[in-house]
Amino acid sequence: MISVYYCDYAASGRPLIDVEEYIRHEVLTFYGNTHSSVTATSEQSTLFLHEARDIIRNAVGASEHDAIIFTGNGTTAAVELLIHLMALDSPIVVSAIHEHHSNLLPWREIASESFIVDESDDGRINVEQLNTTLNEIRRRKGNRVPIIGCFTAASNITGLCVDVDAITAILNR
Repeated sequence: MISVYYCDYAASGRPLIDVEEYIRHEVLTFYGNTHSSVTATSEQSTLFLHEARDIIRNAVGASEHDAIIFTGNGTTAAVELLIHLMALDSPIVVSAIHEHHSNLLPWREIASESFIVDESDDGRINVEQLNTTLNEIRRRKGNRVPIIGCFTAASNITGLCVDVDAITAILNR
């Protein structure tokens, strides 16, 4: 057996051994195409997919009217899909200084302008600066240009959680 020293947890963490074992023994054994129902393996994989969607729906408090979409290629693919579905034309993007590139880069590619909000003394988003930045943007642009707030709810680097409700309230004023 080869020893592996994995040192890239800031980008992608390795799963717990229990998760790896479950996937190896319970999922991969019956793995099949989810776009077909002609084999037992494809039916089982489809059941796993629906079960995962239900687990996520319950975990985030989504209803049956909300869409749970699996992109298969990480955060960047999910953000790019969201941008495509929103069909935004050159929005202004406001983000935190500690924002992860997988979330930030797709927004910057379509932004007409980008603003970075510093962190506060406790390492979280500087809410006062966020308010000032948004007020200045609205003063200059009014409601002519959409403003996108690009903030991670929990950092996989620092472990700090953002007060999502407070940030959302500020952005929606």
